[in-house]
Amino acid sequence: MNPPLRIATGVLALLLGRSAFALDCDPGAGQQVFQTKCSACHALDADHVGPHLAGVVGRPMGAVKGFTYSPALAAAKDNWTPELLDAWLTSPARMFPDTAMAFGGLRKAEERKAVLCFLQSQG
Repeated sequence: MNPPLRIATGVLALLLGRSAFALDCDPGAGQQVFQTKCSACHALDADHVGPHLAGVVGRPMGAVKGFTYSPALAAAKDNWTPELLDAWLTSPARMFPDTAMAFGGLRKAEERKAVLCFLQSQG
């Protein structure tokens, strides 16, 4: 397969994968998990103890202006993908040991999937 076709195929697979994920989830269930497990420190549209989370999917790590991040998170060069957010939500301290986020993580995969669905629906 030639390189341009390979790239186009990869992009198409990525887009279809995101569409399939979006169709296979319930933002309402994620909103409930967000409200019970996340909203004490996070809001969608305003910074609180933690940074705002609207638009977090695809946003560069450590990029909310005016928010103080741990050194490793501030220096991270990745964007928040659903996969990286899933790892973060599983155990923030495992991903960035110096994190200031005092949250042990969401152990249940279905809760993480629901929260990610909700966050992706929030742009």
